[in-house]
Amino acid sequence: MFGKFSLAFLAGVMAVSTAASADTSWSYSGSNGQKAWGSLSPAYATCDGGAMQSPINIEGTEPAILHQLKTDYQVAPLVLKNNRHTIVMSYPSGSWLDVGNKRYELKSFHFHTPAEHTVVGLKFPMEIHFVHQAKDGSLAVVAVLVREGKENLAAEEIWPNLPIEPDQAIDLPNIKINARDLMPNNKTYYRYMGSLTTPPCTEGVNWYVLKTPIEFSAKQINAIKSIMGENARNQQPRNNRIILDAQPH
Repeated sequence: MFGKFSLAFLAGVMAVSTAASADTSWSYSGSNGQKAWGSLSPAYATCDGGAMQSPINIEGTEPAILHQLKTDYQVAPLVLKNNRHTIVMSYPSGSWLDVGNKRYELKSFHFHTPAEHTVVGLKFPMEIHFVHQAKDGSLAVVAVLVREGKENLAAEEIWPNLPIEPDQAIDLPNIKINARDLMPNNKTYYRYMGSLTTPPCTEGVNWYVLKTPIEFSAKQINAIKSIMGENARNQQPRNNRIILDAQPH
């Protein structure tokens, strides 16, 4: 039982840490679009048959006293990949997310336009996913919602170097960034159990959707959207899942 569980998570993290790698067998639209994901491969069956799929609309939450999210992210060289589904930044080892006594290592972050999660039906123009994995193979994804506003200074280190061409990789060791700069200072969150939002749609993912959005300028949002197009999965059924609303300590 544990072996199968771990293998499923390992398959999942391989997909999410590279935002589904360079796999071109699926897309967000067309004949291999979202409605077809579950039938494209037996490995993708959970995309159709799963009961805890992501993303969802955040509403009807339950207030709860939960652990604070504590990030200890290090400065990292800029390593980007256009994997045909998103722009993903691979992160070197040594950066951590602590949730109580559970420690997750930051593996990567990537972008969705528009946002995949909604909050009481409110749709944001962009969402950033920070993907973490614990030693036991379990996954934690911190979702940061992005609203249109002032220019994001942290993104200005990244945006001039975005890989435009499919499968293009950028490795610039002299440009250093810190993932924490793409997160709000206030890390109160909504918490629920869900899945990867790309095939194989592996379930059992710990989702932490931050309540406080960050701002990007319209120009910055449009720049990445012009490269990737719309790469957001449709809303999935909640199926009576509990969504916890973390209260300040």
